[in-house]
Amino acid sequence: MEQRATTHHVNKLSFILLILSLAFPSSSFELRPSVADSTFLHRNDTAISDFRVLNRRALFQCPDLNPYLQINVTTQGDLSDEQFITVNVSGVLVPSDGDWVAMVSPSFSNVTTCLGSEAYYLQTGDTSILPLLCHYPVKAKYVTSDPSYLSCESQKCQKYGNNGDCEVRTCAGSLSFHVVNIRTNIDFVFFAGGFSTPCILTKTDVPLKFSNPNSPLHGHLSSIDSTATSVWKRKF
Repeated sequence: MEQRATTHHVNKLSFILLILSLAFPSSSFELRPSVADSTFLHRNDTAISDFRVLNRRALFQCPDLNPYLQINVTTQGDLSDEQFITVNVSGVLVPSDGDWVAMVSPSFSNVTTCLGSEAYYLQTGDTSILPLLCHYPVKAKYVTSDPSYLSCESQKCQKYGNNGDCEVRTCAGSLSFHVVNIRTNIDFVFFAGGFSTPCILTKTDVPLKFSNPNSPLHGHLSSIDSTATSVWKRKF
């Protein structure tokens, strides 16, 4: 009797496995090419992106005394509600694949280590390393997005010798940023060390502002009361 019961369970399990193998062939457990490509393209928009955990990094001091280093923005007048702007980094002595530029808002944000936040972190039981920035960068790009940066195709002689030969050459790179009207002034900050070991090199001298920071950009519908039978429209 016991042997018959065991045989019954084995047959039942084999039947279930057969059904599963027909419904889900072995190739179906692999990511389809379209899904795999999408994962690859959007991996930096997920929680595993280094940029997402930037506030958990220590801010190191940049051992850089480069007097030629500059960062500036190419734009005419104040910013419109939506546009692309070019951020130029110049005077770089040794380009690195860890160099990156951050867009910071508002412009008066503190882009140094936020030591004052220690008490708040300790209250939650979080004794890990303090955040890098008091305010998050809105967005960031590696300067290597300019393919000519590491090869130093854009050069400038900063110092000539007595014989007329160039003694100090520096490199430059340009990045395009898409900005929208976030109603605050913005700055751009040049970092070294990548997202894992960042340190500040320099920042733009003059904040950028939007020409119409208070202008309505879109409508918003909300319920007048909890009955949800009437709505009102506001412009933002």
